[in-house]
Amino acid sequence: MEIIPAIDIIEGRCVRLVKGDFSKKTVYSDDPVMVAKNWESKGADRIHIVDLDGARLGRPVNRDIILKIIKELKVPVQVGGGIRSLEYIEEYINSGVKKVILGSIVFEDEKLLEEALSKHQENIIVSLDVKEEKILIHGWLKETGFNYIDIGKKLKDFGVKEFIYTNIERDGTLNSPDIEGLKRFIAFVGVSTIASGGIGTIEDIKRIKEAGATGAIIGKALYEGKINLEEAISYAH
Repeated sequence: MEIIPAIDIIEGRCVRLVKGDFSKKTVYSDDPVMVAKNWESKGADRIHIVDLDGARLGRPVNRDIILKIIKELKVPVQVGGGIRSLEYIEEYINSGVKKVILGSIVFEDEKLLEEALSKHQENIIVSLDVKEEKILIHGWLKETGFNYIDIGKKLKDFGVKEFIYTNIERDGTLNSPDIEGLKRFIAFVGVSTIASGGIGTIEDIKRIKEAGATGAIIGKALYEGKINLEEAISYAH
């Protein structure tokens, strides 16, 4: 299982939110490039970057700093937040992004998803941001009627090969991930799934691995010293 440190960016700075709430923001660094290089130096399997301004506004906002991070790193990088056109998808892939994370657009523009998968299937991850089993979009501000397992099955049939599962109620809380929701998703959908949200201890990482996840995205626990990255990697591998 891969250990994937998270770098969430608002106004060019590395931050963490609680449950996706922009008013509950902690700034950890003014230099996301330095943060990314630090996680890489400690052995991260890949880096997870989210343009939070982009997620809210529907277009990449922190693009320049994200492209700078890509140039500086050798480890694979996955990027999400406001990527809602084929042009943006291809710009990131052509700039060296290994995986482009699609969220809102998946649930609003089936044709674009189909086109993206036909051209870049191996580079696409779909992010399922879940609250009470329903998908939320637009920076977690808008609820859809989609059940996360039903839509997961449909998207798998559509050609999606990798998902990120986040229980929004756990994100940024350090109160342990939603293992049951994760297990159910993996059991019913059965494709590569990265766990995210609420990871606060090494024990959480062991439980995620036992649940069958292929990766774990860790944010706040790393920044606040609750989890040592090297130790997490040794448990996961």
